Formats: sequence, C-alpha cells, structure tokens
Amino acid sequence: MRRIQKDVGSMRQFISRCYHGLKRRYRTLTAPRIDIYKENESRTEKKIGNVRKVSAVIPNYNYERFLNERIDSILFQTYPVSELIILDDCSTDQSVKLIEERIRNNHTGIPMKLIKNESNSGNVFAQWQKAFASATGDYVWIAEADDSCNIHFLETIMKAFDDPEVVISYSESLTMNEHNQLLMKDLREWIDIYQIGKWDQNYVNDGKEEVAETMCINNTLANASSAVFRKGDYFDILERAKSYRLAGDWYTYMCILRLGKIAYCRDSLNYHRMQSKSVTLTTHPEREFDEIVSLQNFAMKYFDITEETKEKIYERRARKRGQLGLQGYHAVDYHSSI
Repeated sequence: MRRIQKDVGSMRQFISRCYHGLKRRYRTLTAPRIDIYKENESRTEKKIGNVRKVSAVIPNYNYERFLNERIDSILFQTYPVSELIILDDCSTDQSVKLIEERIRNNHTGIPMKLIKNESNSGNVFAQWQKAFASATGDYVWIAEADDSCNIHFLETIMKAFDDPEVVISYSESLTMNEHNQLLMKDLREWIDIYQIGKWDQNYVNDGKEEVAETMCINNTLANASSAVFRKGDYFDILERAKSYRLAGDWYTYMCILRLGKIAYCRDSLNYHRMQSKSVTLTTHPEREFDEIVSLQNFAMKYFDITEETKEKIYERRARKRGQLGLQGYHAVDYHSSI
C-alpha cells in the first residue's frame, strides 16, 4: 500500500513538473519581444540641456552574440554618453573582431575605445576597477555586455544627479531571455520581499538609511546595468569586493552608499537578460548562504539598524537556509570591513 502511495505521489510530482514546464514554455513562446531598434525608429529628437559627462563602460567576456545590441543601446541614448569604453577580458569568441569593426565604422561622434586584457582577470570587480580608472567622465555607467536598455534610460536617471549628494541613480529593470522575449516586466517581486511598496514610486534616499532600512536584508539593486555612479575612488572597495564570488556588487553598493544618496526610478528602463544556460547561485548553495550572512552581518556592524529590521534579517536568513536545503548548516562569515 505504501509503495502504491509513493508511486502515486511520484506520478503527481512528475505531472506537476510537466504542467508547469509547459506553462512556462507557453508564456515564453507568446511573450512580447523587446526591440530597441523599433524604439529608436519612433524616437522624437529634443534638445537636452546640461548634458553631463557620462562614461559608458561595457565589460565583456564571450558575449559576441549580444554585443551589437548592447553597443547600439548605448549609442541610441537620447542623452548622449561622452565616451564608450569596451573592456574585453580575453574573450575566446569573435568579440574582439566585432568590437574593432564597430570602432572602425563608428560615425556617431561618440569616442569608442577597446581595452583588451592579455589574460583573463578571473574576477568581474577587477574589470570594474579598470572601468573607473579608465573613464574620463564624471559619471560611470557599467553596462553589462549581455544586457540592453530603453533609449531614454540615461535621460531619465541622470536627472537625479541635479542633487550633488546623489552617488547612485538607478532604474527598475525588466527581464528578458536570450531571444529578447519578456520574462518579467519588473523585479519588484524579487526585491520587495516584505511587500512594503517602497519601489512602487520614484524616490531619493540617504544612502545610509537605504542600507539600514532595506538593503541590509537583501540586495535591492538587482542588476548593475541599471545604475549610474558618480565617479569616485572606489578602488579599495572593489578590491575587497573581489573576495565575494556571488555578492560583491551588494557589498560595493553598501560601501558607496555611505558616501551619499541613492535615487530610484520605478520605470523599467533597464533590460536585464537572464540566459537559460547561465550559472545560478544555487549551484553553490553553501557559498551563496555564507555571503548573504556575511553581508547582513556587515550591514548590522556598520549601519544603524533597528531591532525590527534585524528581526527581518534573521527571518530572511532562516527562509533562505530552508530554500537552499541547508537546515543545520552554519555559515562562514567573511568578516567584511569598510
């Protein structure tokens, strides 16, 4: 009897997996496509006053397939960048050839430059260090090579820098797959885990308060491509970020936010690409959990966090432990410092 019940349970699980798999497949097949070229065709030219110097930097490693769209999404901006720098981390595909051809055929008036690594850096934050060091603009946009964006992205989020205390300005992101089919219209479901509604409207917040209120619980700036940074000396911060395999961006944001304010735009102007073959964090559940705990502890040490928010931190930690199947596992704290 128990064997029959077990078999029935297994069959139900199999049918459920098939059903949800087909449902996801149907949603993908019928999902609208994100097309920056149509956006650009329908643009209306208007003069933008007080254009600040923004350096767009594309860190690339083997993203030849998406590079043309990424480059065009930057060159199409209604708010022009002052330069476009592409950092190639010793790609083994035809990325370099494509980039060199784009530079030769660039007639936009926007300077384009390729910086090639002779060997792979092995760490994304080594590329971020190079991005800030090589940028000549007063603002730096690290535009990941496989992402894209709306043509009004910069025009919209650069307005926040009218406030001289803003150090990070970012927009909401939609997600799309490798075929540019829409997966999620925004990331609020991921970010707003306690459904407080904070990200339903635009806001500007003190950076330390942002960490103390929400970013101490989870990384609420989900995709680096969605942010523009006021240029600063972040070399040491990024050097320490290298010790994190999965959450160095979260650490970087918290450190930078000790220096000023953060601005958020609720419109999904950044297009974050989620690829089916990408390596997920749950490939290394212990490491993921260790880094979450480490960064939560870092926030509690260096930011003024209320007891109520600390309870949310511990609740989220317990929930994540269960999601990752790590009951009884004791995390390793990396003892992050400022």
